[in-house]
Amino acid sequence: MGVSKSRNVAEGLVPIWDSSSDETTPMPNQEVIRKLIEQLGDPSRSNQALLALLLKGDEGARALAGFLVSARPSCVPEARLLAVEGLSILKSPGALSTLVSVASRNLAEISDPVVRLAEETVASRAALALADFSSPRAHEALLKLLEGKPLIGVAEAFAKSWDLRAIPRLVSWLEDDFVADAARRAISVCGRMAFSALLDSLGEKHTQCECETGMSQRRRGRVLGLLVDILRSDEVHLIESALEDPVDIVRLNAARAVLNKGDITQKKRAFEAVLPLLDSSDGAMRGDTEDLLLEHFSIGHQLIEREIDRRSRAGESAGEFFPRETALGVLLRIRKKGQLILEERR
Repeated sequence: MGVSKSRNVAEGLVPIWDSSSDETTPMPNQEVIRKLIEQLGDPSRSNQALLALLLKGDEGARALAGFLVSARPSCVPEARLLAVEGLSILKSPGALSTLVSVASRNLAEISDPVVRLAEETVASRAALALADFSSPRAHEALLKLLEGKPLIGVAEAFAKSWDLRAIPRLVSWLEDDFVADAARRAISVCGRMAFSALLDSLGEKHTQCECETGMSQRRRGRVLGLLVDILRSDEVHLIESALEDPVDIVRLNAARAVLNKGDITQKKRAFEAVLPLLDSSDGAMRGDTEDLLLEHFSIGHQLIEREIDRRSRAGESAGEFFPRETALGVLLRIRKKGQLILEERR
């Protein structure tokens, strides 16, 4: 008796009969797998196709590995991403080698920038998958990947499985806007053990045409943002010079660290150092500065009064909002809110 044509693999994905034959003979397993691999590229069937391949165990893993190795990267990476996910779940003997190969690919060899960006996503996902393997080979492969192009997946992998050897490179990745957040999370996991590398990076300025680059400025700001959480009170003097830095984000984060861990004299110096940031043309910078000053109002309320008096005498208006609200208007708001907070604490 023939196999019913209503019976399909993976809930209707691939018929298990051979439609090219007049007889309803079962489709060979190899052909079933081939069709499942094809369906990884079909958004309406891809998830079920992956599930069907996972159910085939090692056989499905070999098919997924073969697909990743043989298929050319494209601008639509979804099928390759699913294949990486499948191998990370199955963890078959060949899965690790394939994921290392995909994560280590020289992306510069891909001439099309759209395809290169899509394949970078695949490489990043493959790198992250390596963190789920207990094999020392997987961890060594991740360390090797630190020497190449910064990838979000590599940084995320070290957030899951940290290694002191990775810290210096991850700190340098704070200069790459695309991976900086992932690198920051990975460094945070290391806690105090990242202190020396962060402090060294704070003192490094990368210049172009005798001016510090924007990426270098942002890196130093991010470094101070990390130091806020791990700096000790007896180490505040190591970053005090950053309170006079010409870069706004560096000065703001330095003040945040000093206001959290410094003595009363250091805190007042930090409070005063960020008052000029209320004149910044960057709305986010002004907002962050206002929040910081309000948070530490009890330390600097006299400095607020003095600054309000100075600006009023200089003729600054508190009611102007174009092109932006004046610093005097913000200072008056900080004073009003701060006084209410102090009264509630009494």
